[in-house]
Amino acid sequence: MMDGQTSGSRSRDVVLSVFMEGTANPMDEVTTQIALFARLCDAKELPFEPEASFSRAPPSGHFKLCFEGCGVSHGVRGTLFAHGLQEQCRVVRQYLDIFREARIPVQLNFVGLSRGGIGGLYLAQSADLDPREVVINLLLFDPVPGNFIWMARVDYLGVMNASSSMDVSHVRNLGRVVVLYPHQPLPSIAVHAPLLPIFPEGLKVERDVILGCHQGALWLRARSDTCLAFVYIRDFLLDCGTRLTTDRTSRSLDVSVDSLCSLLNEELGKDEPTSRSGHAPGGEVIMRYARGKFLNRYHEKISQGVPTHPDAEHTYMLDFERSSWSSLFWS
Repeated sequence: MMDGQTSGSRSRDVVLSVFMEGTANPMDEVTTQIALFARLCDAKELPFEPEASFSRAPPSGHFKLCFEGCGVSHGVRGTLFAHGLQEQCRVVRQYLDIFREARIPVQLNFVGLSRGGIGGLYLAQSADLDPREVVINLLLFDPVPGNFIWMARVDYLGVMNASSSMDVSHVRNLGRVVVLYPHQPLPSIAVHAPLLPIFPEGLKVERDVILGCHQGALWLRARSDTCLAFVYIRDFLLDCGTRLTTDRTSRSLDVSVDSLCSLLNEELGKDEPTSRSGHAPGGEVIMRYARGKFLNRYHEKISQGVPTHPDAEHTYMLDFERSSWSSLFWS
């Protein structure tokens, strides 16, 4: 289904696909769908030494950069403080500058999980460039800064990841932005509250709450949560012009629209409410309600707007809700 498809590709001379794994995840071994899509991406992989990459002027074409989790590349400092993310972003920026100097317009398609999603926000901040030169498309999968919500609320110096990555409202060259949040909460001690960033006014951001728990929704075994995550990432990459091949694992996750709709209809019948707090300037909670007309926004799309439970109070079983100050501060 994926092989050779480039639907929605843009007329850019270079398509640079960037993948950033979650904190503890390698890239040379496929443990999540981030590494899977990095492997499926049909592009020339670039080394992390941009100055040695091109002996002459850089060519046009498809390229990719694949970064392992910052806890893998930078050990304890990466695990605790996300050291390494800025370094990875500098590598990407150096490549962008090489293409810009050669007057080659670039479309950058980014996919990142957890701390890797935070890396995508840092990348957007550092690559705020003329959109005629570089357009950045982002898919952030459960961007988690690794800070307690109450600590970030009193971070007056703005040194924590939650504070420093929150605002990308000034970035001029954002194209398509998709942000996905699994609904299942983890214990507060795990420090896995996700970030709900500030994007430029007027930018249409596709936010959705999906099934599963953090990176568990990106495991490689075909289930309702993993298949939903797969089609979201697949569609984003293909629509933005990244070329994808297939393999045995991807084919098991790449279910038909009818099959996925049946899986989501089945989930919609489960009364299992949850709530998950996040870092959000106005205060929002990620909810799973007892009932909904649709499971989530993607379910509405593939159901062609025909609700499964038209009498339900909430439009989406999985959605965002404004929260009280106390829950924001003490989570």
